[in-house]
Amino acid sequence: MDTRNGLVNFTLFIFLFAFSFVFSLEALAQQNTMFGVLALIGLVVCLAGSVFNAFLAKQGGEALATWFTTYAIVVAVILVWYMTRCGTAFGWW
Repeated sequence: MDTRNGLVNFTLFIFLFAFSFVFSLEALAQQNTMFGVLALIGLVVCLAGSVFNAFLAKQGGEALATWFTTYAIVVAVILVWYMTRCGTAFGWW
């Protein structure tokens, strides 16, 4: 993966994460199911895409692999937080 393409992908994932996070907060505040589903899809795409790009960058020996791995960890933490908040809102536990 070229470094410039990696930076473009990383920037797009940052924007997708920002929109997904805002959708998750809005879904939890107003109990809007459509925003909740969009947030869940966005966070899953961010996590899967960053893990995939980190793997490709690591194989290419690029320093951007560290950034994608760190980003994947942050998205995973936010995803777990969002899922626990949804579980509490739905009364699953």
